[in-house]
Amino acid sequence: MAARLTRRRLFWIVVVVSTLAYAQTGFWRQASSGDRANWDYFAQVISRGGVPYRDVVNIKSPLSAYIGAAAIVMARPFGLRDVIAIRIAFVLLAVLTVAFTFLVTLDYFGSRRVALLASMIMLSFGAFARLNGGGVQPKTPMLLFGMITLWAILKDRPFTAGVFGMLSALSWQPGLLFVGVAGLAFSRYLTSWRDLKVIKLLGGAAIPLAIQLGYFWAAGALHDFYLWNIHFNATVYGPGQLRSLTGFFHRLVKMMAGTYHSERFFFYLAAPGVAVVGWQALIRARHRGLRVLRDDAPRHAIIIAPTIYFLFCLIDIQGGADLIPLLPFVAAFAAVALVFAVEQAARLAQRWQPTLNRSQMETAGTALLLVLALAFSLGELLATEHDFPTLADQDKEVRVITSYLAPGDNIFVHGNVEILVLSGLTNASKYFLLDRGKDGYLDQVEAGGFSGWLDRLKAERPKVVALERLKSLGHVRELEEWVETDYNEHQGCIFTFYVRNDDAR
Repeated sequence: MAARLTRRRLFWIVVVVSTLAYAQTGFWRQASSGDRANWDYFAQVISRGGVPYRDVVNIKSPLSAYIGAAAIVMARPFGLRDVIAIRIAFVLLAVLTVAFTFLVTLDYFGSRRVALLASMIMLSFGAFARLNGGGVQPKTPMLLFGMITLWAILKDRPFTAGVFGMLSALSWQPGLLFVGVAGLAFSRYLTSWRDLKVIKLLGGAAIPLAIQLGYFWAAGALHDFYLWNIHFNATVYGPGQLRSLTGFFHRLVKMMAGTYHSERFFFYLAAPGVAVVGWQALIRARHRGLRVLRDDAPRHAIIIAPTIYFLFCLIDIQGGADLIPLLPFVAAFAAVALVFAVEQAARLAQRWQPTLNRSQMETAGTALLLVLALAFSLGELLATEHDFPTLADQDKEVRVITSYLAPGDNIFVHGNVEILVLSGLTNASKYFLLDRGKDGYLDQVEAGGFSGWLDRLKAERPKVVALERLKSLGHVRELEEWVETDYNEHQGCIFTFYVRNDDAR
């Protein structure tokens, strides 16, 4: 039986189990909200022929939105609405991430027990299911392409590692760490260059980057891409989001108590798992010499990658989604710790009673852990609740908002991007969220600064305006005075919006 369960078959078994499990979450009922709504709108504009940064502004790399746009376009012949098409696509990406958690863990640790348990632990993160079931989630393709990069490192495929490492970065900028990790691995910590593997790595990474930059140049959006994807992040967003070490741990504890409350046990287990792996590496070095540490550089990638990302989180961490790139590593090292504990328990039991079969005890113990992990996973996913508002509740209220619009009328939304996503309308401005210093940055990129941009927006005379998520804006009073002067407020159960006075000029 074990011989028939090849790594390929086990990979596809994990895919099937994950697909069936995620299908139980009812993601099609989940409300559109927050950053996922922002990304869904980004994808919608692209699917209509818009160009990122030129026609719609986000500050992250665009590949995740292009994946969402591709899902929209592919689903149109079947009459599937945009938000559902996007959610199906990202649930499938989540499934593949679970499967590659199995594959990468198997290749790096050489244990089916650890790999299967890691995939089931990964499946148990209910937050991962919810964050992908609600729309475009840029951390997921960043992570999936990063996991493929780690797989390519161990398979000694530098060109493939370069391609997928850059795809990770183009999904979300911190994914560039996988290219760096691959560089350390193929160069044996910068000590080996003659095999040209690093050149092949960089060549692979250059191809998707060149395609993206070439497209933006041809579309006249290269300057806008630089401003919002690079310059803004480096000069405004990054410095503004720096946290102290105390602030980081306070935020992390809060997420353990909230977003990852049920699964925090696995985070705690990951630390002894890393210790076990580190101890085993030191034993190898002791027996074979320190040179083995350099030669084992590709195998160290599974530790170096999450370490670098963890250091990034020390600088910038906002919410539960920011821990997504750590989840497969948490699952893998927690699985290492659990299987190691089972092996040590079996060893002690055999010493106490020599007639016991140690191998059978290890197999039985691991099988029990797998069953418990799968049961926990299904319990977490089946327990997913969809409180008010659901997607249907939002649809009902958005229909009320759009009833005020006649053909040719404009709408401007700031923050409540769910209105744009669910109505299929295009915003009167390419800016749909000016938080965290973006409104001040308009003074550098817009003619006349923020005031000039606002005057041009007023000239568009949007019939309906919706303003939300204004807390961090420096120019909030200008927006509020505009709607207070020219618009009448309407409050629904979900959204607050404003309808222009007929006599407003």
